[in-house]
Amino acid sequence: MGLGLPSTTKFSTTLAVALVLVGAAACGPQIDPAAQADLDRKLAQIQPSEQTFSPSESYSPMAFVVGQWTEHRITDDKGKRSLVTNKLVGQEDGAYWLEVINESAQGREAARILVAMQAGRDPSGMVIRTLLVRKGNDQPTVVDPMTGDPKIRARYRAALDLLAVPGEGDEKDDVRVPGGHFIGCYRIETQGPWGPLQTPTDLCTHPSVPLSGVVRAVSASTPGLVELIDFGVSGAESVF
Repeated sequence: MGLGLPSTTKFSTTLAVALVLVGAAACGPQIDPAAQADLDRKLAQIQPSEQTFSPSESYSPMAFVVGQWTEHRITDDKGKRSLVTNKLVGQEDGAYWLEVINESAQGREAARILVAMQAGRDPSGMVIRTLLVRKGNDQPTVVDPMTGDPKIRARYRAALDLLAVPGEGDEKDDVRVPGGHFIGCYRIETQGPWGPLQTPTDLCTHPSVPLSGVVRAVSASTPGLVELIDFGVSGAESVF
């Protein structure tokens, strides 16, 4: 026999490697092959719109109307893509019911959020009164907006940035995204984390687009990107 490690040393080394691998798997998001295939199919089916949207003399955000919706393609700093759909599906006691549907390689997650806008379209004044989250076809889970899972609460607080109006910039730009050609988009750079990118972000918005009006968002510090895929001013239906 050749020289080798004592059996106890071999066992300890093997166990340590196994624990590292298990720990890495537990920490990282788990990819669902079926969800990945479904997402890849939807991404491949995206066809750029040839429609052109004219500029406006001043940025006047579109008023909220139940039925409005937007769909954005998100590319994170690691190049992974997902699809996020935002819908206004109802009103209750002066607040709006917003539904957010996130489709990623980890699966499909939908949230139904009752949002009170205490400072208009400013996200800092938006209060989540009710938050229900459903993963896949599971039954919805109620998450307490004040004391529930902090990661879930933070994720859907950030989601409100695609409902809010980020403000009006002085610069204008023409932007082509899969959702169309938008002439005279208003540009503004956020001073802090924004939406799904969670970094200071260069935003391009257009008043033809409902909800936040965001056509494109580019992270100022990472390769993150948000692009408008499609939108509508009516027709949104609840998935709950």
